[in-house]
Amino acid sequence: MGAEPSGNIFARIPKVENFSFAANTTYGCGGCARRAYFPRTEEEACRLFSALSECGEKFVVLGNGSNVLAQDGLYDGAVVSTKNLKKISLVSRSQALLYCGSGVTVAELLNFCTANGLGGAEFTAGIPATLGGLVYMNGGAGGGWIGDIVNSVRIFDGKLRVLSQEECNFSYKHSTMRDINSIILGVNLQLTHLNAATIQKNIKDRLLARSAVPSGKSCGCVFKNYFGVSAGSIIESAGLKGKRIGNAVVSEKHCNFILNCGGKKSSDIYALINFVKDEVYKKFGVTLEEEVCYIGDFK
Repeated sequence: MGAEPSGNIFARIPKVENFSFAANTTYGCGGCARRAYFPRTEEEACRLFSALSECGEKFVVLGNGSNVLAQDGLYDGAVVSTKNLKKISLVSRSQALLYCGSGVTVAELLNFCTANGLGGAEFTAGIPATLGGLVYMNGGAGGGWIGDIVNSVRIFDGKLRVLSQEECNFSYKHSTMRDINSIILGVNLQLTHLNAATIQKNIKDRLLARSAVPSGKSCGCVFKNYFGVSAGSIIESAGLKGKRIGNAVVSEKHCNFILNCGGKKSSDIYALINFVKDEVYKKFGVTLEEEVCYIGDFK
């Protein structure tokens, strides 16, 4: 990827050159992309998606960067950021149906829900994600999953589509959107009517429960649980608590967290991920599957 593709859409959308993955992911490491685009509306996002696809440009869609590991060096493609897709509105107050743009953060969602007496999303409290990323991964916490409260998802894959909850095929850390080349524009959430005091208490309780999560730079849990068995407990049983490669460390507090302890190299984290996988397989014959998403090339 060299010079910026020609065309009015590329000139009109806000962009930055030399987009830093280290500054825009929760892992705080990785290289850069030549440029990143920040569409301000769903229409701009759709037109940008089409233009990049038509000219054969490689690109990746990025929300809050909380469940990704980006390559070191230069990513030979563009970033399409959804951070400006912040629309949030009541579709139906009586039916407690809420629309959120894919760039709405969990904190913004919960603030709106509290102000409008809408419950059901409190389990997401503390997750450092945007709604687009959360829906893409069917993320969740405390036994709740975003797919459980999704009414429909609005995507663009060359055509504008609205996928029902059923069509999203939500399962453990998975959705239809992971299997297709598309951009999530927004999501309709089916919530319930609840008073603000109860919502605030539920949020407080969830944040208290999350206080056990390791602090530091990470992507959250690296691996999916293995047929209902905690990946963290498997890794701990393999004797890998505190294992370190370079600046990457298996957390002593929760072994499914691999922390970036001040480093800038994604290769350290990638090496430790693969070391953990190899050791777990050698000891237990178990193949752990990553839930972290990779951006770029890793060797």
